[in-house]
Amino acid sequence: MEELLKAIKAENLDERHAAVEKMAERARGSEEAAAQIISALREADMNGKWYLGRALLKTGPSVIPALIKEAETEPQADVLRYYGAVLASFGKESVAPLVGLFSSENAAARGMAGAALEKIGEPALESLLDAAKSDNQTVKICAGIVLMKLGVYSY
Repeated sequence: MEELLKAIKAENLDERHAAVEKMAERARGSEEAAAQIISALREADMNGKWYLGRALLKTGPSVIPALIKEAETEPQADVLRYYGAVLASFGKESVAPLVGLFSSENAAARGMAGAALEKIGEPALESLLDAAKSDNQTVKICAGIVLMKLGVYSY
């Protein structure tokens, strides 16, 4: 994986794209490889984060649990933005785990979850409506905010 992480910094664009494809291929068959990509994303510059985010996206929905787990404790808003973009791209498959983040102690993770659910839109409505009736006030407020952003005011 080290070679591939170096390759995303290559001058040659084709080398970078090939590295992304190979990382995704490895991560599809290995939770450890996915964890390495996530770890590298935390430390990368903006350009590197973009390529590593693409690798996670190309890995597919199997990375959802790892991203959700990492989001729970991630303090960096710029890293959470990439997690959110990847999670939102998986649409309906990410909805329940993202709604689950509304109960996180990490306010930044709750915000990322809300933004991702807003991007997902209509496929998230049913889960958001359920969350808006939660006994947990934080979950209820987070769901309500996203519902308002989606133009849903009565529930």
